[in-house]
Amino acid sequence: MVAREAPARALADALARGGFRGGRAGASNSGMQPVGTVVAFGAAPTRAAARLDLPSLSCDAVPFGDDLFPRLKQLHGGALLFLLAASEDDPSLAAAAKAARILRRRGGGAAVLVLPPSPALPGPQARARLSRMAALTECCALRPVGAASWEDAVRCLVEPLSVFGLVGVERGEVLDLLQPRGALLHLWEDPSLELALRDARDVLVTCRLRPDAALADLDAAQMRVRAATLAHLVLAGPEVPDDDGPPAIAAVFL
Repeated sequence: MVAREAPARALADALARGGFRGGRAGASNSGMQPVGTVVAFGAAPTRAAARLDLPSLSCDAVPFGDDLFPRLKQLHGGALLFLLAASEDDPSLAAAAKAARILRRRGGGAAVLVLPPSPALPGPQARARLSRMAALTECCALRPVGAASWEDAVRCLVEPLSVFGLVGVERGEVLDLLQPRGALLHLWEDPSLELALRDARDVLVTCRLRPDAALADLDAAQMRVRAATLAHLVLAGPEVPDDDGPPAIAAVFL
């Protein structure tokens, strides 16, 4: 749902269309293509990916190993390609770019290079480097900030497409955001989110609605973003189990 439309109206429209489907195909997925392919480079990203129930998210996991690239050549790439990097040195970026090229040739879609988390909001020089990494790899270069991590990047981008939600988004709304450019990922409780939003061109907010959630939660999320920026906002509300994940995640595209 693009946030020009009030959540209550989006809910009514969704119900009139029969709601948003769940299941393996996901809310916006079609055919047999997975929603996402998650490639973990290194130990920490591998542990992060293991904390997710990727099959329930219609995602395929590709563990790191010496035979990684031959294995990638046997896969059908997902609509979203997640390259979880443990480092941002030149060899790591080259490996991620190669993986993205292989998976695109295997039918994959938009590629997201998820970099190691930054403990604080990146400054101008760090953001410029983020843009250079995006250009070099031809991926959206996404930097988790603060307590955000690799698995939160997957949650933020995949759950709107693969998890049932009374307020959902179309696949194209998410894919259109994932151009080769820099982006920052924030958990909802992060006080630096407002500062990041000031420089936003586009924003995706995934409100992870628990069983006791209300549409007022979506209204509050929209109001918080609109208080900081008039950038294009995509607001999603997938219904998730009462897990230990964050209540909402924001991707701020620069």
